Amino acid sequence: MDNKIDIKWPTVYAIWATGSPDGPLAGQSGYLAEDDSLLLFGDTEAVERKIRDLQNRCMNDHPSASFEAVACDRNDHPTSFMLAEDIAQYDLRLDTDHLEYELQAQAYGNTGGGCMVGTQSYFLPQLDKTVWVNCDGEGVTVTTADHIWNQDHSNSWDRYEDVLLFTAQFADTTPQELGAWLPMVRETLSYTMEQQAAHNRRAFDLPDRWLPEEQEPPPGPTMEAPC
Repeated sequence: MDNKIDIKWPTVYAIWATGSPDGPLAGQSGYLAEDDSLLLFGDTEAVERKIRDLQNRCMNDHPSASFEAVACDRNDHPTSFMLAEDIAQYDLRLDTDHLEYELQAQAYGNTGGGCMVGTQSYFLPQLDKTVWVNCDGEGVTVTTADHIWNQDHSNSWDRYEDVLLFTAQFADTTPQELGAWLPMVRETLSYTMEQQAAHNRRAFDLPDRWLPEEQEPPPGPTMEAPC
């Protein structure tokens, strides 16, 4: 028997990006690609979460692009693209050398394998956004979500690249290179070192330039093992 079978492929979603009219990407538009691959999503929740992450990573008042979720047909053959990396090079820039900030919350603990991390979240009134500064004995990351402790219920553990704003290794970076992030990093690093001392753990082996000005390099064993 020759039965006619209807085949209905599931809907997939993409992101249509449009350069802001007065921005550096003005006149450009296309399907959003990342790591040289078209971004496709199996449901609306996933694509909307990606758009929120993209918007949260804009650290100035002038986003270089806007984003829209669009349904794609299996027979579509996109020819126009915008790269997430091109957008990020503008959106991750801070418009100022100084950021006002308000401490919101703190957390400290073992993330696994003996890696002790201190996190402080800060509200940035100039941008109406919250960021998380995470320090260990080797470096710092600044993120748009609490990807370590999940106190913000963002479930962002597996979306590190999507929520990352800035990262640096203390051994390879001078304080001056951090720009507007420096005061928040200094405060978070100080908090983390205080927690280290309070819990009778080995001191971080930090370059002298990252120690508080009034503090000499601590005696005794240091934490040298990688996280």
